[in-house]
Amino acid sequence: STMKILLFGHLGQIPEYAGYIDALKKVDSVESLLLTMGDDEYELGQEVGVFDMVKTILPEQSELDIADGGLSTAAQSLKELEDHIGSNFVNQDILTDRWFLGQPRLDIDLSKLPLIWTGTKTKQFMCLIYERLKEEIESFDPDFVYLETSFAPTRMAWRLACLKGIPAGGFMPVRFWPERLYLETGIGYDWHQARTAYREMPGRPMAGEELSKVKQRLQTIRAEKVKPAYLKTEHAKGAAKFFKKLFATRTISGHGSWLGARARTSNINPWVLPREIYSPFAKYVRYRRGLKAKRYLLEHQTPFDKIRTKKYAIYFLHVQPEITVEGMAFDYQDQVSTLRNILASLPADTDLVVKEHSPMLGYRPLEFYIQLMHMPGLIFADAGEDSHQLITHAAVVVTLTGTVALEAVLYGIPAVVLGTIYFDDFNGVYKPDSINELKELLASPEKLQGATNEDSLRALGSLLRASKPGSPARVDVTAKQIDNESAKVMMLELANLGKTV
Repeated sequence: STMKILLFGHLGQIPEYAGYIDALKKVDSVESLLLTMGDDEYELGQEVGVFDMVKTILPEQSELDIADGGLSTAAQSLKELEDHIGSNFVNQDILTDRWFLGQPRLDIDLSKLPLIWTGTKTKQFMCLIYERLKEEIESFDPDFVYLETSFAPTRMAWRLACLKGIPAGGFMPVRFWPERLYLETGIGYDWHQARTAYREMPGRPMAGEELSKVKQRLQTIRAEKVKPAYLKTEHAKGAAKFFKKLFATRTISGHGSWLGARARTSNINPWVLPREIYSPFAKYVRYRRGLKAKRYLLEHQTPFDKIRTKKYAIYFLHVQPEITVEGMAFDYQDQVSTLRNILASLPADTDLVVKEHSPMLGYRPLEFYIQLMHMPGLIFADAGEDSHQLITHAAVVVTLTGTVALEAVLYGIPAVVLGTIYFDDFNGVYKPDSINELKELLASPEKLQGATNEDSLRALGSLLRASKPGSPARVDVTAKQIDNESAKVMMLELANLGKTV
């Protein structure tokens, strides 16, 4: 029978979605519907020529203007949805959504953003999107809803699909296991299959070929200092240099281009910034500000030879805004305040080393680094320094939800995870429930126990068991295309998932 797939995401995800549908159609019968929110997305969806149907569910201006007269209708509808789902999600989703203006990109000057999206209009927008999503899901009756739960409307689509018993989520590559893919259907990138595999491991221990494979992989990671695939891409290098920004593709085409058409619907779509934000002059100003901040950081870095002689805790800055920060580490999303609390919790003889995440180079404001540099006892590591080096010499690794905690597990270094992520209960990982518990943990880092070698193998083996052979192509991570064998595995995963729902 034909596999019916509904896809819903933002402009930058459409080429990726097209790659998935194109590959799946080559190995089986697939019918696809792409839902978009605006002219740009709709036109690109039509242009790629892969989807069977492309529809826009963006509200009309007149529908949104109704909100100015009162909030009651939209608020009541969304409250009823919250009651039905049993989760208070609307306000949190809006405020943690990196595409809503409530949580804009860090390099955007807030004073330049007009106050278009008030609470009333935003809730009316969510209410209208909810009604259209519900209508499209009921009409198309998909077997699977493909989306990423990084954004408020897509998280709402995930919840609606779950209410109707339809699996929703997406494929992703597996950290530390190249050429393997993982199907995530739990909201917030729970990786619940990996968590389940970890918990079941003592009762189903590894042996034979599986154990040998995991041991070899652990040895390779330690010996070669293996990095996730995305750290090898252009995106991972941070903001592009000026002359690279002048390449034709960056100047006149693409949703992030300097001269390309964009921001045509900023008054009816909170995902779209006003036209002034995308003007060549505004982009140049942001580039200069980002360059100034980057230079400040590079001038105040400390080489590893000096760091390794110290007793220190290490914190790796996160990309922001990002669902793994604002959503999964909600209480700690202000990283400056979080770092201040971490530093204040450490004993007097322990420094706090901070390493910037390379994709954020050139995007954070200068003020962010200045605040951190004025904290006594805080040291910036070289942004290009190897994370394996910094972790293996640290007393403890502290992160919100980063996979650096998994790296710490693989090396037997204790890790503190402040957010909610699938490995937060792995052996060797500590998860405080409050600032007071964090203070107690960090007061004596030497008392924290890191993972044993058996724990390291168990963590790595869980990721192996939860994944399947294959390579899920992602436009910003690995390959541009999906090979036939990987596509067959994906189709089988989707078919099996449908049987268990």
